[in-house]
Amino acid sequence: MMRVWLAFLMVWMVGALSAADNSQQRLAEFIHYDAEQSQTIGHIYIGDRNTEITQGTWLYVKAALDHYKESKPAFIILELNTPGGQVFAAEQISDALKEMDTQYHIPVVAYINNWAISAGAMLAYSCRFIVISPDAAMGAAEPVLQSAEGGLETASEKINSALRADFANKALFFGRNPDIAEAMVDKDVILVKRNGKILKLDSEDQIRKGGDDPDVVISAKGKLLTLNAQELMTLGVADMVVKTMATKPITSSEQWEGKWPANDMALFHQPFFDQFAHDTIDSFRPDWRVAFFMFLANPVVSSLLFLGLFLGFYIEMSHPGFGLPGGIALTCLFLILLSSFAMEAANWLELILIIVGIILVAIELFVLPTFGIAGFVGLGMVIVGLFALVLPGIGSVSFDYDTHTWNAAGEEVLYRLFWLCGSLVLSLVIIALLAKYVLPRIAGISPLVLVGDQKGYVAGADPNELPQPGTKGIVVATLRPSGRISIDDVGYDAVSDGTFIERGTAIRVLRLEGSKIVVVPAEEV
Repeated sequence: MMRVWLAFLMVWMVGALSAADNSQQRLAEFIHYDAEQSQTIGHIYIGDRNTEITQGTWLYVKAALDHYKESKPAFIILELNTPGGQVFAAEQISDALKEMDTQYHIPVVAYINNWAISAGAMLAYSCRFIVISPDAAMGAAEPVLQSAEGGLETASEKINSALRADFANKALFFGRNPDIAEAMVDKDVILVKRNGKILKLDSEDQIRKGGDDPDVVISAKGKLLTLNAQELMTLGVADMVVKTMATKPITSSEQWEGKWPANDMALFHQPFFDQFAHDTIDSFRPDWRVAFFMFLANPVVSSLLFLGLFLGFYIEMSHPGFGLPGGIALTCLFLILLSSFAMEAANWLELILIIVGIILVAIELFVLPTFGIAGFVGLGMVIVGLFALVLPGIGSVSFDYDTHTWNAAGEEVLYRLFWLCGSLVLSLVIIALLAKYVLPRIAGISPLVLVGDQKGYVAGADPNELPQPGTKGIVVATLRPSGRISIDDVGYDAVSDGTFIERGTAIRVLRLEGSKIVVVPAEEV
């Protein structure tokens, strides 16, 4: 019996050494060391274990990869310690990582420094090499959605199936076992190790439980697969374990600058990587522009920009002259455009819709006597264009009518659409409150209107000859807020109390301000 165990131990050690040699050969094949000149090693960090992968993360990684396309490091370390996040953002990052390797020939090494859960596992699978810390964990990638009750529920089979196939393809792309990747997404996948091979079974009845060589269950039915460091190495998912050791701490100034000796990281004390120990880590640090774009990418911020745009536009159109509200509206529009271009969500169609819509609205407001069909069409084009700008991935949305489910891009769009619709409803409520309680008072203290007793010459008709408060009439030219009214078949210039009053609406005189007639709809008390 002792001889059997010794033989097994020797076989395992030979296999481990052979796997280590194969990993080093693969590393040497794609990562080239130049002994004649110093090299830099790129470093991208997605971590803190509480940091979810979002559109802001995508902007950060995109900016980092653009930087490394110019600086051309020997390779890039993608350090992961994340619980996951948005599938759509992870898909964007995944495609960019693979493009960096295959198109720009700069390999990416995923370093799982504790967690690569859910979308984090997708990013690890998108790298040619995976190295891990002794406490690493990877897996549990089943997609979940927010339920109507506020909790989390498993995504539809449509989304689950698409993500399962995507994980398998990403694993297979760099020569890893696709069945293991599928088991991380689908809790119904059954994996066993039989005669040294990994098999996917159709049912639990197929598991060989007895005999001299029973199956080793890797993934049981009903449980998502999450692998620890030892399992990641044994199953061939990871290429190397980074042994824990004491190294020189990276100083705060080095962290801030994003430059430190490679020797200060434990990875560069491992076989193969130790030859780069005297080179320099170039860790990407986003400048203020990237940080600002990441801030704008937040759906809450996008919704607030929408709110500012609508409120500013309404207040400006309700009062003559261009002032602070108009400036706020234009600033919000500019920031929405800026954020959309940064996320590569904008295209010419959205811009054309917005520009044509603004032109139609302007024609209705300043050329035509009434706000008609063209104005409403223009306003609709502007809203559709703006919504499209702040909904990244809208072009990739698909809906399955059989299962009544959306794909991952659709779920992301619906999430952002929820925030935008909320901001639109809130803006309408605020507009109604402003029109009823605030704007009439602002109009009364406008610097363009003379108030109080005026001595000397007064322009316009004698106030005593004008229709008195309470007199009723009809609008003959839409009040925006100024226009024309008719009382007893006599035309007068008039202004509303801060709201639009359409042509044909019955009105009554609210008050006289000098020779100016202020009116409200007749049904208002």
